[in-house]
Amino acid sequence: MDMSHKFNKAKIFKVTAFIVPLAVFVIISFYLGFWEGTKFGYQGHWPKPLEKILNAGKPADIPEGDMSVFWNTWGTILEKYVGRGKLDTQKMIEGATEGLVNSLEDPYSEFMNATTTRDFNQELSGSFEGVGMELSKQNGVITVVAPLKGSPAEKAGIRAGDKILKVDDKNIQSFNLLEAVKLIRGPKGTSVTLTILRPGETTTKEFKLIRDAINVISCEWEMLNNQIALLKIYNFSQPVLSEFYKSATEMIFSKPKAIIIDMRNNPGGYLEAATEIAGWFLDRGDVIVKEDFGNGQEPNVYRASGNNVFSKTPLIVLVNEGTASASEILAGALKDVRGIKLVGIKTFGKGSVQELVPLADGSSLKVSIARWLTPNGNQIDQKGLEPDYTVKLPDDYQSGTYAKIDLEKDLQLKKAYEIISQ
Repeated sequence: MDMSHKFNKAKIFKVTAFIVPLAVFVIISFYLGFWEGTKFGYQGHWPKPLEKILNAGKPADIPEGDMSVFWNTWGTILEKYVGRGKLDTQKMIEGATEGLVNSLEDPYSEFMNATTTRDFNQELSGSFEGVGMELSKQNGVITVVAPLKGSPAEKAGIRAGDKILKVDDKNIQSFNLLEAVKLIRGPKGTSVTLTILRPGETTTKEFKLIRDAINVISCEWEMLNNQIALLKIYNFSQPVLSEFYKSATEMIFSKPKAIIIDMRNNPGGYLEAATEIAGWFLDRGDVIVKEDFGNGQEPNVYRASGNNVFSKTPLIVLVNEGTASASEILAGALKDVRGIKLVGIKTFGKGSVQELVPLADGSSLKVSIARWLTPNGNQIDQKGLEPDYTVKLPDDYQSGTYAKIDLEKDLQLKKAYEIISQ
């Protein structure tokens, strides 16, 4: 027997016995590592102080991008920033989230932390403390969409379209909408000074406002001469339906020959409120608005389903540059479906749909998910509605105040009254 052959076989056996398990171990380790990497790899390059930050809820499908830039920036701040010992991690996360939403360059999409979310919900409920303005950021400038009826802003003479440049002594031209709102809003009885540039003027104006509890009136009406009713809808916030039902019921018993719907300086509110009210003035099944989601999706079509009590009553609608959002939906529906004439100034052009998505810690994301189209398919967003009769008001008169109606100075109302009386 060849002993060397036996020895070689034993040696090979031992080597094989060692290598095979090692190879199996390496392969298993590789795949386990690969699997873990695909699941948690986006955490692998975090700076060590960030390892305790939770990554729950990471989307499964994210477009290509290099997150290392973000984490390298954060890591450098932790390593080198002179004030790194006092960093507020949650504030940094909120700031980064806000920046992510701002990159959409959509003035109506915004991240709201828990405090801002609470304030926003209070405003839609019909009560909050502040000066009473609907704001937007237009062309990089904080802009008044409309002052709310009876608010300190309206009483002080703030107008739709005013550009807010400073709040007290702070220049806010680089501020986002949420930062500006935080400065302007405050407890009842406190004051705030706004520096405003009015369209068509070259010098700024200062308005000192005393903040107050804003209990928003949504709807009211009164009878003019010749049995012509004036229905004022100031917003479509939460109380509007109950106030509208009360007004509509009173109008039914008063039997108006015609109705003037005044939606000047109406900043909008809930879509559901606008469609519900539209059902009183349109026949069942009439299209009110189309919700266009883009990306080839079929639009949602909202149709009238109300009691159509006033569907045959002659109407005319007052609008201006402060008529926005849900009020543009109602005006557009009446114009397209019934041929109702609009009197006043071109509307604001806020025709996008925002969904309020709850996030962690009570914060939320208000994100634009669709655009509104009138029944005839006309886009409202950034275009607005052109009036059939363009009428400007005198510089010394503003609509929507508590002052007694003046058909001589309120030229828009005067024109609407003349047309509907024919």
